[in-house]
Amino acid sequence: MAGRKAERRKRSKPQIPRIPPSDASAILERCEHILEGSRELLGNLPNVGIAELFARLDDSVLQLAIQPDSWGERTRARLMSDLAPALCVTMSAGSAPNVQDVVRVTNAVTPCLLLELGRRKGYIQVEFPRNPAEHNACFGFSASPSSPMRPVTTDRIFRIVDQAGEALVGLCYFGDNESRDIVEAQFIESARA
Repeated sequence: MAGRKAERRKRSKPQIPRIPPSDASAILERCEHILEGSRELLGNLPNVGIAELFARLDDSVLQLAIQPDSWGERTRARLMSDLAPALCVTMSAGSAPNVQDVVRVTNAVTPCLLLELGRRKGYIQVEFPRNPAEHNACFGFSASPSSPMRPVTTDRIFRIVDQAGEALVGLCYFGDNESRDIVEAQFIESARA
């Protein structure tokens, strides 16, 4: 009987939709075309802001980029290959980003992809800094579409992803209240720290 209760709980938890490999290839190709057509924007991204690039990415590209499989890894790598040089403010002109630059940009942008998906679905509010990879970057965030936004640093976003990542995914994909409560509590807790 205990097994049935556990089984029932697993079934009631919504499943994050996965993009099958048959569709992922076309989506990755579309991502490639979007980035190729965005060269001018990428060259001026720190001034224009990452939200401008996100506006060009469709929901399926965002979803694939955060999908935890090899297709997601390929899509993230493709995005970061253009975003790392565009967002590395410490680089001199004409130089390539080093591994630390790429890691910093990837760590900053990956949660942004999830937050953008949640914003589009209407489950959260978020205002992105122009360059989320900057040390003192500050977001505007609300775990509810009707609550006021609060300032949140990139470091706080990292802590929340680390401590309540599953709830943040649940909130951004499904807008469920339990996830919203967990994320909201983490924001309050991290504000005190």
